[in-house]
Amino acid sequence: MNNPTQPARGVFITGTDTGVGKTIVTAAVVTALTAKGINTGVMKPIVTGVGECTAGLPDPDWLTTITGLCDPPDLIAPYRFRTAAAPLIAAARDGQAIEPARIIGAFQALSARHDCVVVEGIGGVIVPITPDFFIADLARQMGLPVLIVARAGLGSINHTLLTLECLRSRGAPILGLIFNHTARPPSVPDESDTIQTILRLSGLRSFGELPYCAGLPATWTEHRDTLITRLDVPGLLEKMGLRGFA
Repeated sequence: MNNPTQPARGVFITGTDTGVGKTIVTAAVVTALTAKGINTGVMKPIVTGVGECTAGLPDPDWLTTITGLCDPPDLIAPYRFRTAAAPLIAAARDGQAIEPARIIGAFQALSARHDCVVVEGIGGVIVPITPDFFIADLARQMGLPVLIVARAGLGSINHTLLTLECLRSRGAPILGLIFNHTARPPSVPDESDTIQTILRLSGLRSFGELPYCAGLPATWTEHRDTLITRLDVPGLLEKMGLRGFA
């Protein structure tokens, strides 16, 4: 269990946009860290579109189901909204206002229960939580380094570099990148050189390139080991300061 007097350990997983595979990457990272003997928690601070769920469950419920975690639901997901929209809009549709302090309090409570906490963001980094508070601001307030999930193919350079520029301008620490193949590979070779270009221009480290796996998330059990083997787990442990916990 984490010492409450020590800085919280963990990682904030964001994406270059919605649908890039943040939940699958979160599941893979939590599973990999847990397999190393690290007491790992998970958090999805805000859930929108509760009616449009991952494998029949909202993202945080699916994550706790496949990881076996049993923390209180209101700590894992302090806010849940029906409308599939940005948190600011979804909250307004439900007649609520999001209080970032409530999210930070839940995160601190989870950090006291675990050696590290993996936090999955909502959409991209400039998605609004309140009129003047965005996902990038939440990551910075949590004090967690950001791991960016980017698509591996053509079109990802612009989205990824814009994401990095936003995080840097708002003072959010950046851990690195994970590239995810969200679609079936094309029949012709990909000559875009996307991944190497992003790494060269950003100066960041890649912690894995996840292959396309048909049927996710419903086929998670079938593909889990394949996904985890494609993560640079030793690199993550080192950069997250977790080697002493493994």
